[in-house]
Amino acid sequence: MAVDFDKLPPEKPEPDDPPSRVVWAIVFCVIVVAGIFTVLLLWPEGEPTQTPWFWTCITAYPVGVATFVVLRRYSVYEGRRSDVIEWNKACTRYVNGVFEQASRPLAVVAAAYRFSSDAKENEFDKLLAGSVKLEPRTTPKPDTPPVTARWFEEPHADKEGKPFKTDSERYLNVLESVFGALITDVAEAVRALPSDLKLAVGLVLPEMANTAEASDAWDKQWRKSDLRLLKAEVLPEPPELMYFDTWLDRSNQGSDQEARLLVFVQLNPLLQALPPEGCAEAAVAILVTPEDVRSRFKLASIALAHRPNETYDCSLDVALSRALRWGRLEAADVSRIWQGGLGAATGNEVTAVLVKAGIAAKLANLDFMIGHAGKAAVWFGVACAAKAVAHDGSSQLFITGGERGPCFSVVRNINSNDAGV
Repeated sequence: MAVDFDKLPPEKPEPDDPPSRVVWAIVFCVIVVAGIFTVLLLWPEGEPTQTPWFWTCITAYPVGVATFVVLRRYSVYEGRRSDVIEWNKACTRYVNGVFEQASRPLAVVAAAYRFSSDAKENEFDKLLAGSVKLEPRTTPKPDTPPVTARWFEEPHADKEGKPFKTDSERYLNVLESVFGALITDVAEAVRALPSDLKLAVGLVLPEMANTAEASDAWDKQWRKSDLRLLKAEVLPEPPELMYFDTWLDRSNQGSDQEARLLVFVQLNPLLQALPPEGCAEAAVAILVTPEDVRSRFKLASIALAHRPNETYDCSLDVALSRALRWGRLEAADVSRIWQGGLGAATGNEVTAVLVKAGIAAKLANLDFMIGHAGKAAVWFGVACAAKAVAHDGSSQLFITGGERGPCFSVVRNINSNDAGV
């Protein structure tokens, strides 16, 4: 996290106890009367009283002393109030500067996904319309009941037409197929990257897949597309959404100024065991770069992914408000909510927080439409949010679960306010 909120200078409340006008009006009158009596008592005997000096002493001095005392009390109050106002202005400038620096987003240059072997079912318009739904299906494993899950039906046989007998055989062929589809979708954006901009590729593979064979399958499809030569790195652990937070911290310090193609594939048992209820197979590819890199190289991009905020150190409503602030977005401006990876109880809590914040945007529940995509679930949601921005330019809110609780992130379009980011 770029900002330690506990260390930000707090604003002070303005004093709300001004001097009582009634009390100090009485004090003024008492001082004036006391001053007059004092002058009369101390006036020398035999000294004429019908002179300008006498009337000056009996009027100007008492009124002057009373005015000084009363104004001094008011000046003390206004001094304290002025100090608080200036302190709060300085705090606001400082905090705004901190957030301006930390609010720099990542630019999503391209995004692609697959969750079905049917090209029409993969169409993004169906997700936008909410017409996709996870339903019971019959598995290839004989004598088994239908399972409410989703998987890639193709390929179902090897190149010789022999049906797969083991999940490991199927994994390798499905990986090669989805790798080819994802690379085809992002190839144009990859080719558009300047040669002097470093590109790194990170792969997150299914747990049961053979890493060496899967890497070879990726390299094979990459070479087919005639893209720049580079070696993909197999990531040992699937990154959560807060991966963006860490990258933004490093980017703001001048590190990791590069483009990254992140590829996630989730496959489940199908031939030798039943897939888990409510799960989905999916593949996602996201090409991302820091916003200042995008600006420097004048890269075309489809959306801005703003710093995510999780809930391990704050409440849900605070995490939401921070995410909106990172995204420079008002609650009323959220057009659509993408949600995935949340349990029923947590989902209800999040819904209550959204209602409290005044966010009445349409909800797209990916777990309901697609199923839980395991390692790819978070990034499937990011890809959908980015594609929604590219579709109509509206601002999106993405909510997902993690090891330390729900996480919020704003994904929105590039407008004039981002020109100087």
